[in-house]
Amino acid sequence: MLPEKELFGLATSQLISDMEVICRELDFSVVFSNSLFKAFSKVLFGKYRLYIVPYPGVLNPVSHSFVLGFLKMIIGYGLRFLSFFGKKIVFYVYDLPIEQNIFVYGKCPKEKLSRIVEKMFLSSASFILVFNKLNLKYLNSRYGLDKIKFEYFELLDYGLKISTFQGEKEYSKEKIIVVYSANFINPSIQKAVKNFLRDCGEATGMEFIFVGEGSNFLGSENKGNFQLINEIPPSALSSLYAKCHFGLVLKCSSYYEFGTTSKFSSYLHSGMPVLVPENYAYLAGLVRKYSCGFVFRNCSDLVKKLSSLSKAEYLMLSKNAQLLGYKIRNGYFFKRALLKILKKMF
Repeated sequence: MLPEKELFGLATSQLISDMEVICRELDFSVVFSNSLFKAFSKVLFGKYRLYIVPYPGVLNPVSHSFVLGFLKMIIGYGLRFLSFFGKKIVFYVYDLPIEQNIFVYGKCPKEKLSRIVEKMFLSSASFILVFNKLNLKYLNSRYGLDKIKFEYFELLDYGLKISTFQGEKEYSKEKIIVVYSANFINPSIQKAVKNFLRDCGEATGMEFIFVGEGSNFLGSENKGNFQLINEIPPSALSSLYAKCHFGLVLKCSSYYEFGTTSKFSSYLHSGMPVLVPENYAYLAGLVRKYSCGFVFRNCSDLVKKLSSLSKAEYLMLSKNAQLLGYKIRNGYFFKRALLKILKKMF
C-alpha cells in the first residue's frame, strides 16, 4: 500500500518510487492511495492478507486540529481490528513525523493528541521495520510496543532508477571537492554549517559545494572556496555528485540518530566516500563498519585527514562507497529485513 507520489516532496516521492520497484521485484501487487481514509478502506475491503505500508506516508499521525485527530483515532481503532479479518500490516518506518516536526518547526501541532494517534497506528502493525536499535528502544519506551514486532533495515534504499557514477573518480590533493546537500532554511542546519566552517580555517585545496533550498544564507561567509546551488531534483544531483570527491553529513539534532537519510544513500551510490562527525554516532558507526569514508572531530581535523590521503587510499574508499551504493540501488536492505519478517510470519 503506497501513497500517491504527488502528495510529497522530491525525496519522499523518490522513496515511494523505489518501494514500488522493490515490491514488484518481489512479486507483490502494488496498491496506491491518496488519503488515510481511502488507504484504510482499501486494506479493509481488499483481497490481500498482507500489506506493506511506508510510514508515515498517508498515515501521518500529526494532527493540526482536534477534529482531524479524532478522525485519525477512529482509523487507528479500525486498524487494530484488521487482524480479526485475517489482515496483517507491516510498517516500513522511514521517518518519525512528530520528531521531524519538532526538529524543523520547534514543536509539533497538538503533540499529545498526535502521539496518541501514532501509538494507535503503530500498535496495529504485525511487524515494524526500523533503522536501528535506538529507533526500536525509543518507540518501545514511548509507546510500549512489543520488541518482538521489530526488525532492522539499517540503511535507506534510495535512488533505484537514478543513473549514477560508475568507474574511477579523478582525485588530486590540490583540489578536493566536498558537497553538502540540505534544506538550509532550517535554523539548526544553518547553525551546524556555520560552526563547521568556523573551524576550517583556510582549508587550502578544498572546495565546498552547498546545495539545497536556502543555501544563499552562506553568501556573506564565502571565502572564495564555496559554491552555492539552490534545490535541484535527484536526477540532477547525481550529475553534480559525479564531479565531487566527498559527501558531507552534519549532525543538526539528536533526531538524526534514529536513522540515515536519502542524502547519505545518494552520496554512496554516486561513489562518494562520506564525511561524518564523530558525534553522529549511528552514521559514524556505519562509515567505520563499511569503510566508506571518514569520521572527524571538527573541520580542522577533517582537513588534516584529507590532506594526508593518498590517491590509492581515496580510490579504495570510493570503491567501498560504490559497493555499498550498489546494494542501496538494488533494495538490498529493505529486502533483507522484509524477508526476515516474512519467515517469521509464514
